[in-house]
Amino acid sequence: MLLDLLTVAGSGNVEELADHLDVSHATIRRDLHVLAQAGHVLRTHGGAVLPYASAAFEPLHQEKRSLQARAKVAIARLAARVVNDGDVVVLDSGSTTLALAAELRTKRALTVITSDLKIALEFATTGAHEVIVTGGRVRAQLFSLIGPMAETGLKQLHGDHAFLGADAIDLERGVTNANVDEAAVKRRALASCRRATLLADHSKFDRVSLAHVCPLDAFDAIVTDDGIDQACYDRYQRAGVTMTLAGEEEP
Repeated sequence: MLLDLLTVAGSGNVEELADHLDVSHATIRRDLHVLAQAGHVLRTHGGAVLPYASAAFEPLHQEKRSLQARAKVAIARLAARVVNDGDVVVLDSGSTTLALAAELRTKRALTVITSDLKIALEFATTGAHEVIVTGGRVRAQLFSLIGPMAETGLKQLHGDHAFLGADAIDLERGVTNANVDEAAVKRRALASCRRATLLADHSKFDRVSLAHVCPLDAFDAIVTDDGIDQACYDRYQRAGVTMTLAGEEEP
């Protein structure tokens, strides 16, 4: 059962796994140790990741939305506060930026630029915002747009805020992504705006994926949730990374 959970999610921390399986933290730690010795998982700070999840593993869209869902809503609510009516906002593809899109629907007269079809539909149904889709090749069952057309579309546009998601975050390797082409689109989105914010739930930290996106200092701020391990949070803070924590009680 534990390995099945990790196979779906790609990673997990002790607290979440214990809550899901209704067992003690000590039991999860012991079982993760056994799985690690057998080569099924790699231990991380406070949890474990599947060997392939540290490189090119990527859950499909519906699976992503179900992972850390409450944390993503809290992150989105906090991130939305910096956006003003009339702003031009670039939204990267992903489930956390989709949660942000839902929060931004109540703003007025936004111009939204996105490489994510689900995000475009989130705004298009309101009729209250200008929606610009980058173009490009659609990633099946992920709904993101990639390739030269997506990159060129972003290169020609400029915004106030860029909000990016991440498959993995590491102090030394920065932000990494499971797909090389999507990493290139993320870099272009990052370069298109005067302010950039990284949105990532606590499960993304101390992980490395396949393709480099950018160093952490490319962002003005990182918004994560208060489920992040305190020792992990302290290490990033000491390294000079600006982090803001969103709690589930965020209004």
